Amino acid sequence: MKECSALVKDNRRVGQDTYLMTLECEFSPFTPGQFLMLRLTGTCEPFLRRPLAILSYRERAIELLYKVRGGGTSLLAGTKKGEALSVLGPLGKGFSDPKPEEEAVYVAGGTGLPPILALAEKTRRGRLIIGARTRDDIPLWNRMQNIAGVEPTATTEDGSLGIRGVATQALGDLLETIQSPCVIYACGPTGMLKQAARLAQGSGARCEVSIEEHMACGFGVCSACVVRTTTGNQKVCTQGPVFDASCIEWGI
Repeated sequence: MKECSALVKDNRRVGQDTYLMTLECEFSPFTPGQFLMLRLTGTCEPFLRRPLAILSYRERAIELLYKVRGGGTSLLAGTKKGEALSVLGPLGKGFSDPKPEEEAVYVAGGTGLPPILALAEKTRRGRLIIGARTRDDIPLWNRMQNIAGVEPTATTEDGSLGIRGVATQALGDLLETIQSPCVIYACGPTGMLKQAARLAQGSGARCEVSIEEHMACGFGVCSACVVRTTTGNQKVCTQGPVFDASCIEWGI
């Protein structure tokens, strides 16, 4: 973990209220699933840093994909090229690599695309399922289609892109066709993760989930991002955000 000052190289809209930001700074190597804590400099608003999953880092450039959801991300969307931001990271526990014998399946929904896309671009093998309400809620679709070795599938609730339905329906159908050992990597809404975990259990697949949770510090001091597991409460920021899905107490 390190803190550095980063300059905005680009910050452009790539989907419905969704932006792709590129920052220039000297960063540390990261594992897909890890995140950083971001703060605007020169202002006290917002007071707390914002956690954002890392999409990529290469040649001194960090890519972040984020959706405007409140005051903090609204301010972030307004930043211009050349402005400075404070970056703390990489933080948390990322995804494991798929084993040589495992078929890799990546599932993203809601704002869960960044860590899933980062992993798919790293491993370059397997199937990727992205789910959203409409095609306007699926950013970087062309990028997903151009990952060598990865077969992408889009699902939309209104049928405007790909298969009509939700990501977990496509996941269930896919798992019925896979005969080899399988690992599922998922990030998105809690309901989607819970269903992915259930499908994994039913098919005998290994499943890792990246849990999205509100954070204050990002490195385990405040205990604001606790999740219930079979071995007790764990902090998403330090013991996650990636967990073995079978260890999560999903509730009803």
